[in-house]
Amino acid sequence: MQHPGRSIFFATRRRQRGQAYAEYLVVTTALIAVLLMAAGDTAAPFTALVSSFKSFFSAYSFTLSLP
Repeated sequence: MQHPGRSIFFATRRRQRGQAYAEYLVVTTALIAVLLMAAGDTAAPFTALVSSFKSFFSAYSFTLSLP
């Protein structure tokens, strides 16, 4: 014998799963938009991020090459 509230519980969980996907999509889209925006005369955030990754990797690879 099933509990009457059990089917409501599972239906609610299904809807929440779909809602989480929509929230991830909105947040990811907002982050990508911020990274691709040009901010006046300064470097674009995406360019600054790529530059910092290159700098970090060159320092990391130099540290790994030390004896």
